[in-house]
Amino acid sequence: MAEQPCSALITGAAGFCGSYLTELFRAEDIRVVGVDQVGSNAQSGEYRLESLDLRDEAAVRGLIAETQPDWLVHLAALTNPAAPVSDLYAVNVFATIGLLQAVKELAPDCTVLIAGSSAQYGVTTPDENPISEAQVFRPVTHYAVTKATQDLVGGMASAAGLAVIRTRTFNIIGPRQSPAFVTAAFARQIAEIERGLRAPVIEVGNLAAQRDFLDVRDVARAYWLALARGRPGQIYNVCSGTGRSIRELLDGLLALSTVRDIEVRRDPRRMQPADVPAQVGSYDRLHAETGWQPQIAWEQSLRDLLDYWRATVISNR
Repeated sequence: MAEQPCSALITGAAGFCGSYLTELFRAEDIRVVGVDQVGSNAQSGEYRLESLDLRDEAAVRGLIAETQPDWLVHLAALTNPAAPVSDLYAVNVFATIGLLQAVKELAPDCTVLIAGSSAQYGVTTPDENPISEAQVFRPVTHYAVTKATQDLVGGMASAAGLAVIRTRTFNIIGPRQSPAFVTAAFARQIAEIERGLRAPVIEVGNLAAQRDFLDVRDVARAYWLALARGRPGQIYNVCSGTGRSIRELLDGLLALSTVRDIEVRRDPRRMQPADVPAQVGSYDRLHAETGWQPQIAWEQSLRDLLDYWRATVISNR
């Protein structure tokens, strides 16, 4: 492995992936400065969390000039497809352009990792799965378009001499995930049913869609190894390589529940207006160049997710 850096700047550090990556870096004795809109301007030992809006160009430039990070991991993004279109482009595209420009001018030796999304790939045909990094983009939402554009902006910066690594991460699962995502939404409903806080009914959308789920802790390790062992200018899929339907996800969680005979009820409000039938990725390149591969079993991810929501439901009462 290459020599570890002294410091890392993580945008979106207080979020789902950001919190795990922060913990991993700190365990590796990497000094971390975190950036998030929900930050508290707190500092504890080798960790500092700054409250900062990435659209504030002056604040971004000031922080990069001050901290001079060896690594910058850009996780922050607006992920809600229903968000105003102007906000999606302002946060995911234009803020990224400003961030990369600031790094180029103020910390040119920094290596940047831009965390993209499998949503960029959009609709694929059966023969295009598993998806490689050469797959063409066919995004179907404005969110996906902004992530595809962010990826292209990163590629342009790399071609201009900045050390940029791009990842395209598939569906993440694990403790701490927001219930805005289907995996956590199911787990929370089951935890509430177990505590008698709701009727034994799970409301669902499209259960036939097939996705590539990967534990958030494996995702954090993939980002770390991509930076430590990967090649600037390269693109890496971060995925499990296994396709599972949303039905399989739900059945796995229901099998872990202490309540039997939970009704599964379809809710038209939960149907995505532009759903992609199937997406399964290939992590062959990431494995070949960094040695990374998934380590956390599917069953463990489901169990840890459900246990997290059980504890959360109890603490919120």
